[in-house]
Amino acid sequence: MSTMPRFHHRPARLARLSWVLLLPALLGGSRAASAPPAKSIVIVGVADLKGKTSPCGCHVPKGGLSRMAAFLDSTRSAGAPVMFLDAGGAFPDVEGRSDLADFMFGSLSGLVHADAVGVAPRDLQFGLGFLKALAKQHAVPLTCANLRLRSNSTPVFPTSLLIEREGRRVGVFALLGERFPLGPAADSLVVSDAESAANREVLALRARGAQVIVLLAQLGRVGGEDIAAAVPGIDAVVLGHDIPILEQGRRVGDAIASYAGDQGQNIGVLTMTFDDAGKVIDRQASVCTLGPEVREQPAALQAVKSFEDHYNERMRAEQRRLQALADADPDQDPVDRFVGGAVCARCHVAEAEQWKTTAHSLAWETLMREKKDATPECIPCHSVGYRQPGGFRDASQTPHLVNVQCENCHGMGTLHRADGEARNPVGELTCRGCHNAERDPEFDYRAKLPLMVHGNTSGESIRLIQERRAKGYDSNKR
Repeated sequence: MSTMPRFHHRPARLARLSWVLLLPALLGGSRAASAPPAKSIVIVGVADLKGKTSPCGCHVPKGGLSRMAAFLDSTRSAGAPVMFLDAGGAFPDVEGRSDLADFMFGSLSGLVHADAVGVAPRDLQFGLGFLKALAKQHAVPLTCANLRLRSNSTPVFPTSLLIEREGRRVGVFALLGERFPLGPAADSLVVSDAESAANREVLALRARGAQVIVLLAQLGRVGGEDIAAAVPGIDAVVLGHDIPILEQGRRVGDAIASYAGDQGQNIGVLTMTFDDAGKVIDRQASVCTLGPEVREQPAALQAVKSFEDHYNERMRAEQRRLQALADADPDQDPVDRFVGGAVCARCHVAEAEQWKTTAHSLAWETLMREKKDATPECIPCHSVGYRQPGGFRDASQTPHLVNVQCENCHGMGTLHRADGEARNPVGELTCRGCHNAERDPEFDYRAKLPLMVHGNTSGESIRLIQERRAKGYDSNKR
């Protein structure tokens, strides 16, 4: 299988990227070892991957390590020298997933081959010792210019890195926000002033011969832009920590800033062009979406699926253990409970029949297809009352509570009002519990609601799911 991403030709940003990647070949074709330095260098940047190994299978998938790996393979083979930089935040937001943090760092090194990685607050959630041990184990090139030990002000990680790529020297340094949480090691760490650290590192890197200087900024949009504007000599900024997605970069001070968002759904591409003297004369930045048109690199896909399948089986065993404990203690069985759609259908026959024509009735099947039916991060939006008293436990113990059913929207069945009205009013906030910016960023409440209302029996939403599956968007063949 080819590892080259397939791009649609219509989006302008992809056309511009193709031109950027072909530029070195047009300027001189392939280079021998003795050839002059490249006229341009491509810097691919991401931030805040948040432990996202693969996209959600519910909707049109974006991102994932295997698509990222394929994109990088294609970019690296296009002619211009390439660097891959991560501004930090690869660790998951989910508590207790140290195994996922380990896998993410292993992937940064072994699957996507990061040249430099910054430090984000979430990367410190398991303690400084854990982060340092993982970085050493996986040979992840961490850098942070303003994270220091409180006891003696010693830098925790190298304050900058100088990387040579086909005759060009690129200096990279990272900054961490001063007000962000520092995890279990907060008492032993201190974050120094970002602007002072930036000025110091720019001067030091220039003295070491850096022709391009890149800042990996875990500072938020305003903080990152402020540093770029205040500190001369920075050529490019990869912004991290709650960053919006902007298809084109913005010029801030001397620098071009990349706004690629988070979770690896999009990837920033910055191109630095040099004159004959080796001085940067042009800076360009754009963002590319890692959607279904980008193929998945087979080796990375296999590694991701192996990790996810192992985790799913481990969670299945944990569910069985917890179920055995619950069965041994009958007092844990609550009076109020979720009853399941079949009970609701005794009175609401028409509504129940209409529900069967919607995509909600296939929600659990989606998890089964993706082999994530025991993955805690996925189950809540594909079942009824997961981890709530009287709610879904697992598919064998509570099969009547799989899929998105009546009680997901209208509330627990045993709390049904005596006058026949559902307890919970249904509005946009009801839907946004699952269709949020992280899981379904393109969700349009006004457009989707007509597909779900009980008067619509067209089955249109199921057809949309089937069309996506026919295209391979919702299967293991993604």
